[in-house]
Amino acid sequence: MRSQFSLLAVLGISVSVAIASEAYDPAPLKFEHPGDVFSKISHPSTCLSGVINEGNSTGEYKNISGVNTYLAYPPKTRGNGSDTAILYLTDIFGQQLVNNRLLADSLAKAGYTVVLPDLFNGDPVPPDAISNPALGYNLTEWRTRHTTAVVDALVATSIQSIRNELGFKKVAAVGYCFGGKYVARFLAPGKGLDAGFTAHPSAVETAEWQGVSGPLSIAFGDLDGSSTPAQRAAAEAIFLAKNATYQTVLYANAEHGWAVRTDLTDPKKRFAQESAYLQAVRWFDAWA
Repeated sequence: MRSQFSLLAVLGISVSVAIASEAYDPAPLKFEHPGDVFSKISHPSTCLSGVINEGNSTGEYKNISGVNTYLAYPPKTRGNGSDTAILYLTDIFGQQLVNNRLLADSLAKAGYTVVLPDLFNGDPVPPDAISNPALGYNLTEWRTRHTTAVVDALVATSIQSIRNELGFKKVAAVGYCFGGKYVARFLAPGKGLDAGFTAHPSAVETAEWQGVSGPLSIAFGDLDGSSTPAQRAAAEAIFLAKNATYQTVLYANAEHGWAVRTDLTDPKKRFAQESAYLQAVRWFDAWA
């Protein structure tokens, strides 16, 4: 049975509502801040209960088709026979942010090989660039070096490598913030993804949501200014109109970036981050 439920109200807002623009405005991201990524699942009833990581990434780096790639592998007792790999598309902080590598390791614990390419060729945004304006980092100039066309080419290469070099039959993708746009783009027909999950996606355009043809799960945060209620409702209206296989979940007290780094001392934020991880795993278990 297709999963077509949403925890958001269907507001009847026209699909023509603008979802995002290419311009990157840091003002709506005022709640984002440096933070942690969970190391264990709090609720003992889950199949993935217990310690997920111990604060150090455990995968390995390889050059795959000219792309510096971090690989995280499933335990030998889980998923070695899986024909699906997860392509991890990062936020603007890239694979250099340890939280991204730890989250890749955690996804691998669920039984998937995780492929995390360096989307920015060694040029990620510094971890504190947004939360500390005093650094004066020029994000607009950074974006001119990492255009949609440049990232598209790298993502396409990674998908092809997962199938041809690594030998996987299916490719699912997770995308956080910046990476969410490319989950949508590559879920279009013939682009190479079989299923996708994104948390706090940014700069996704209406046409990109409309182009999605594969199963897609989205985790939104109610404090994330990059996805307003109108934008979320517009995206849902698109999926409803095309009878898509989709899921959207809205998490309370969740700021932009929360699925990768947040204040784990806040129980709502901790719950949101852990739940987004489980949301992705369950989605891939069902649809990838």
